Amino acid sequence: MTVAAVRATGITKLYPGVVALKDASLTLYPGEIHAVMGENGSGKSTFLALLAGSQEPTAGTIEVFGEAKASLNPRQAKDLGVALVQQEPQLVPALTVGENIMIGRLPGTGGVSWRAVHQQAQRLLDDLGFDIDSRTVVSSLSTGRRQLVEVAKALVGRPRVLLLDEATSSLDEADVRRLVAVLRQLRDQGVAVAFITHRMKEIMDIADRATVLRDGRYVGSTLITETDERALVAMMVGRDLADYWHKADVELGPPVLELENVSRGFLQDITLDVRSGEIVGIAGLVGSGRSAILRTIVGTRKPRYGIIKLDGIPVRIRNPREAHRHRIGYVPEDRKAEGLVLGWSILRNASLALMNERRPFAFLTKHFDRAAFAAGSRGLKIRASSPEQIVSQLSGGNQQKVVIARELATKPRVLLLDEPTRGIDVGAKEDIYAELSGLVSEGMGLLIVSSELQELLGVCDRIYAMFHGRIVAEFSAAEATEETLTFHTAGAHEIAASEGAP
Repeated sequence: MTVAAVRATGITKLYPGVVALKDASLTLYPGEIHAVMGENGSGKSTFLALLAGSQEPTAGTIEVFGEAKASLNPRQAKDLGVALVQQEPQLVPALTVGENIMIGRLPGTGGVSWRAVHQQAQRLLDDLGFDIDSRTVVSSLSTGRRQLVEVAKALVGRPRVLLLDEATSSLDEADVRRLVAVLRQLRDQGVAVAFITHRMKEIMDIADRATVLRDGRYVGSTLITETDERALVAMMVGRDLADYWHKADVELGPPVLELENVSRGFLQDITLDVRSGEIVGIAGLVGSGRSAILRTIVGTRKPRYGIIKLDGIPVRIRNPREAHRHRIGYVPEDRKAEGLVLGWSILRNASLALMNERRPFAFLTKHFDRAAFAAGSRGLKIRASSPEQIVSQLSGGNQQKVVIARELATKPRVLLLDEPTRGIDVGAKEDIYAELSGLVSEGMGLLIVSSELQELLGVCDRIYAMFHGRIVAEFSAAEATEETLTFHTAGAHEIAASEGAP
């Protein structure tokens, strides 16, 4: 009988006033990829942190390859061969990629051999298929590239158990494929892999088994070959999610937003439009210029030339404040760094965008905050103890809803959303999709950037494909498929054109 790599039983974790886990269980076997599933707040990340020794359980037992422990500390977990890749990369921005990967394992006798540091790190990166230079300073890397460095850092010690908490949430489709290839190779080598993701397609494609948690309790485990997406979702949320995408049947109006040959830096001749009642998507790999388009529209980056029109009238938008005055809302990709003040309450965060309309030195009252929250949060189902709760205490999905509420409080005509459901659970995603459907039904135009092609295909009326700073194709919802979008966003269309393919 195969000895379990990890067997955690009766795990309870209590915080002041909060039960994170209650009598939960998880078993991982060597040579399997195991999905740990549940809505935000179900205890998934806490469970992996306990297994990695980052936190200590209140009760329960953890066995690692048959060795029982009441709890683990990080050193013990590392010595037993357990490595954790966290959702937020734990890297030193001022150091190079190689230095971050080799921290704690610096080679040399009587002194560090920096040449050997970078040689060993580069060899590991190349073996993993990660196209990253070990001498690059981490601060210059995108969030997705940093996440790959975090994976490499975890693998340098050749762990027997690899735990990944939302490791793919900031990766584009190409990097996800690279990471999946690495995970499958590790599984074939006998490593036990447990991962958390909110992308159902990843779970169905790569997991061998899944364990579902709900409200901190164990719901069940199942072989992926014996279930389907709908059954897993029902286990997670305790109900069947019918009409998940909430696609609205809306009669489209005239264009509310138009870009004509807009260029700046990497962006070249961007021409697109969004009509009233329409959801338009932008697909592309990380670095293709997707997010740069949204930032150019709201004025954080000024176009070198080209025209931006709102309701057919050319406008010049020099900063996000002017964008709000023109009734353009913007939900940024990084909700924690750009979208929220984590130490403030839900109410105060919901009123942030409306503060631009206040006179200098005007008092900000609770009445003002409550009015903004009421105007923006309608239909979003923000789950919190009260609107006074501090935003940092909310789950990722509820934090994202607060950012959206902040923008909706300004009653925008056009709403720009950059990765609107990154890193949030399936239940919160459905709430957001339902809200987007309601917004277009009321005549708003939406422009969405997303790395999840299924999401774009599910909610959008049209999709633009980007490659190297240019829009290279446009598809209606009926025409678009994952294959056609990938063909264009990965640059295969250029190869086909050079070879004379039709």
